[in-house]
Amino acid sequence: MSTLAEKIVKTRKSKGLTQDALAELCGVTKRTVASYETDGRIPHSGTLKKLASVLGVTVTYLTDESADLELPKPEDLYIENIRNLYGLDIAAEVEELYTKSVSLFAGGKLDQEAKDRYFLALTNAYIACKGGKEQK
Repeated sequence: MSTLAEKIVKTRKSKGLTQDALAELCGVTKRTVASYETDGRIPHSGTLKKLASVLGVTVTYLTDESADLELPKPEDLYIENIRNLYGLDIAAEVEELYTKSVSLFAGGKLDQEAKDRYFLALTNAYIACKGGKEQK
């Protein structure tokens, strides 16, 4: 089991960020970031979303102590963004699309960047059909 503090430290360091840099990107002080990492202080929901976004992880990854220290897959980030923007039902539908389309890559030689572009295009096409705004 990994704590929120451990996950913040691990992902911050993996991104090559100092506490100062993370604080600036999240709109908080270095002291606040240090308190998240050492004192077990829990960020407010808005700050937690900023932290997750800056660190390139999901809020669920940060807050679920039973989750492994493994970073989430890129498609998990897309689904989390969809959940935050459009709600659980739309996110579940997009997740189902991703799950069904994964077999397209079986045995293929696409690199992760190409897969990311595919998932982003799939997300944008789906959202456009639903009448929402595109992801970036």
